[in-house]
Amino acid sequence: MRQCAKLLGARAYFEQSGRTDAVLRFPDKSVLSHVEWEWDEPHNEKVKEITKLLKQSEPAVFSTFVSYSTNSHLPAAIERASRLWADASKPLIFFIVTFKQVGRDRHFLELHTYVFSRGKYKKIRIQPALPWQIDRARFNNLDEDK
Repeated sequence: MRQCAKLLGARAYFEQSGRTDAVLRFPDKSVLSHVEWEWDEPHNEKVKEITKLLKQSEPAVFSTFVSYSTNSHLPAAIERASRLWADASKPLIFFIVTFKQVGRDRHFLELHTYVFSRGKYKKIRIQPALPWQIDRARFNNLDEDK
């Protein structure tokens, strides 16, 4: 998170006032993004982080949510995020790592990136979840206009 903030010209502040997992702020203290992440799968109604981000979305340029999902629950997670974010005035960047449950462990599969904005959503990218699985040549040369 710190590296992402730095690349965007901001700074990451963690556990700000106990209300959010992180806030990315510019040097003038304006908010680039509120960030929430959740270990539980977001299709589950007990996961409230997207609603929390929605309530804090106005001063931020965009909001960021990071979570995990099995492939079978991914469509429900996207549908729920789409429904919750439908009337938001600012975009939500939605990172979700798919996993396969093996005993008590999660084996991470893919990182899916979506943007929710103006009542719609768009899949931006799917890539291997673990950095050592990425074919860097392939992902560095993707056509950005797709």
